[in-house]
Amino acid sequence: MMAEGAWETPFGELHVDAQLAGELASQFSFTLESFNNFAQDNTIELQLPFIKYFFKNTRIIAMGVPPSESSLAIGRAVVDIAKRLGLKIKVIGSTDLTHYGPNYGFVSQGAGHRAVDWVRHQNDRRIIDLMLNMDAEKVISEALASQNACCAGAAATALQTAKHLGADRAESIAYATSYDKNPADSFVGYVGIVF
Repeated sequence: MMAEGAWETPFGELHVDAQLAGELASQFSFTLESFNNFAQDNTIELQLPFIKYFFKNTRIIAMGVPPSESSLAIGRAVVDIAKRLGLKIKVIGSTDLTHYGPNYGFVSQGAGHRAVDWVRHQNDRRIIDLMLNMDAEKVISEALASQNACCAGAAATALQTAKHLGADRAESIAYATSYDKNPADSFVGYVGIVF
């Protein structure tokens, strides 16, 4: 987590909410990053410009959380601290789904349409259904057992945070695989869910 400073986007800087980040850092063990010492993450590079464009004056906290139930406490704490500070918050969690094929060393169902159908209708479907049922703990265990979410900690923590904010339902807005756009032996699943 970056606890202070700003993220640069093509639309200007997105400042870190240092007060919220500081309180989180005092409660949980984060690796604190800075503008010159950070882990590369293509997910955040894609999200930040959209956040800045649509929410011009917002402040953010970007964090990586492991796929463990202890991460769910972070989501609950974000809500509790934000309420105490009088902040209105929105949460984004990001994970790709099944990474299938020889590029990823996961070929349990062979290749071609049989493999694509298995990913779509079985492997990805299981984790999507758990997300739609808002079961954060099972999202983590399912992803670890079935390799169907590479950043299950982020997805489960965002789900837990949304529940703690009062969300009581989830809706899938889109599902696709990279195979749909570029049929190949290696492909990845994606879903968009709103709580």
